[in-house]
Amino acid sequence: MKLEDQILQSDEWGKVKEGFGWEPVKLLLDAEHPVLMLKRNLPLIKKCFFYVPRGPLMDFDSPSEIGRFVKAVKEEAKRHGALFLRMDPEVLESNDIALNILKAEGFIKAKKEVQPRSTFILDISRDLQDIKAGFESKFRYNIHVAEKHGITIKQGTDEASVEDFYKIYKETCSRQNFIIHPISYYKKIRSLIIDKGMGRIFAAYHGQVPVASVIIFNFGKRIWYMYGASLSSHRNMMPNNLLHWEIIKWAKDRGFKEYDLWGIPSNPKEGHPLWGVYRFKKGFNAKLYKFIGSYDLPFNRVLYRLFDKAIILYQNTVRLIKKGTISDSLSE
Repeated sequence: MKLEDQILQSDEWGKVKEGFGWEPVKLLLDAEHPVLMLKRNLPLIKKCFFYVPRGPLMDFDSPSEIGRFVKAVKEEAKRHGALFLRMDPEVLESNDIALNILKAEGFIKAKKEVQPRSTFILDISRDLQDIKAGFESKFRYNIHVAEKHGITIKQGTDEASVEDFYKIYKETCSRQNFIIHPISYYKKIRSLIIDKGMGRIFAAYHGQVPVASVIIFNFGKRIWYMYGASLSSHRNMMPNNLLHWEIIKWAKDRGFKEYDLWGIPSNPKEGHPLWGVYRFKKGFNAKLYKFIGSYDLPFNRVLYRLFDKAIILYQNTVRLIKKGTISDSLSE
């Protein structure tokens, strides 16, 4: 993986989040190390916090580089009245050097994740037949099941593609008891990311009916399976297997090298909200990555402890009201 290949550190991602409770703040360490921070105001007090999604993109084995980042963040925190910084960089959980440096700089493990800290990443630089041969046998078989059922794959970038995706996504999330963004969020993704050639919407059709859909991001040499959905009425036709096979072929034609399948449970077990997602993604037989997850840098430890507890209580209350449970898909 190359550090610069991270869509969540792009200017476009900052613009997507703007208007949904976040304000993008660009931290310029130098010309080669711009850091996208997302600022969010905290309720009741005139304070905010910073969040660095899947970043910063730097050498976490370097004490001087991390120290320079911390110094710049603290200066920015004074200007904005930030209470703490949260980040979830692509640093492997086995990297003790990086973890010791972060601890020495005052970082502490956050109690909640923002992004899933574990993922499968598939090497798609290989020959297509090698990639397919590497899939689990059931996964390969299901590709042929979809073809026999007459499933076809189309791609789009227009607003109608977003609307078709969202109809399927709503059913999927209702079935799995997930909380999702309003459709305006995905329309913003279309206008700010997909329209700029940084993504596509792929859909599987049975006849004229879209039965599964995926939003793909591409940046640098990597593509991401960021959002996906399928209708329960057609799941026996295995449209998702063929859908992702066509995505891989599309990505290879354009020179992409890696397919980040995105979130999976770090400790998968039956009964987890993402158990079914894990079983499907495991079929790609891709390499497993477990990152360190979310780490916080408090600027005021007393207020940080108070509001960290309050934020978790608020999040749990919202989940309990909307879902009837406080468990969420980011649980380990």
